[in-house]
Amino acid sequence: MKTVVISNQKGGVGKTAISVHQAHYLEEQGKSVLLLDLDPQANASKTLAAYKSGVLASALFDGTLTAIENKGGITVVEADNALMNIERAEPKLIIPAFKKTLDAVSADFDYCVIDTPPQFGMRLSCALIAADYVLSPIELDEYAIDGIVKMLQTIFGIKQKYNPELTFLGILPNRLNAHSVAQKAALEGLLAQYAQYMIPAKIGNRSSIPEALRAGVPVWKLKKSSAKEAGIEMLKAFKIIQERMGI
Repeated sequence: MKTVVISNQKGGVGKTAISVHQAHYLEEQGKSVLLLDLDPQANASKTLAAYKSGVLASALFDGTLTAIENKGGITVVEADNALMNIERAEPKLIIPAFKKTLDAVSADFDYCVIDTPPQFGMRLSCALIAADYVLSPIELDEYAIDGIVKMLQTIFGIKQKYNPELTFLGILPNRLNAHSVAQKAALEGLLAQYAQYMIPAKIGNRSSIPEALRAGVPVWKLKKSSAKEAGIEMLKAFKIIQERMGI
C-alpha cells in the first residue's frame, strides 16, 4: 500500500476536495483506496458517506486495530471528535501505534489517502512519518503564500529526521481566480521562488467542485456543462501527480 498525505498548515485551501478527488481518481484506475479522515470537521467523511468502513479514525492511534475491511473501490475511516485527544497523547506511544496500524492493513489496499487537519500537531506528524508521499494544495492569497516556508520546513524536517523515504509531490495551486490580478501575481511569485516544487497544473475556483462534493461524485462525473472545465483541470493535475508517484 502506498500512502499519500494531503497537507497544508492552513485551512481553507481545499485539502478535502483534493483528497476526495484523489481517492476517486485512483479508484477509477482500478485501485483499492483507503481514505483516512484525520480532521474532526469530518468533511471528507460526509462527502464519502457511502463508503464508510465503520471504523473511527481515533482507533488508528491505539495500536490495537489489526484489520479494516476492504469495501471495494474506496473505503473510508471516518473522523470523530476523539481525534482531538490525540494532540495531547504521548508521541512515543502514538507515532509507532499509528504506523503499526497502517502496516497491519497495508496488504489489503493499494493506496491510502490521508486528509489532514489544518495545523501542525500529532495527527499530521503521524501521517507524514508513515507516508510515502505528500501533496500540498495552496490557495493563492497573501496568508497562504506566507505559510509556504513553514509548510516546507515541516515536510523536509520530517523527511530528514524520521522518514527519509517521504517524497514531496509538490505544491498544487487550487481555487485560482483567473480574473484576479493579485492571484496571478502570487502565482508568478511562487513560480519564481519555488519552481522546483510546483506542479505544472492549476485548479480554478469553480462552483461545480463543491457541488460535486455535495453530490458525492468527482467533478468530472457531474452532469453539468459548467463542470467540464473543472474536470479537465482536476484530471490533468492527477495525471501529473500519478507520474510523479511513478505509476
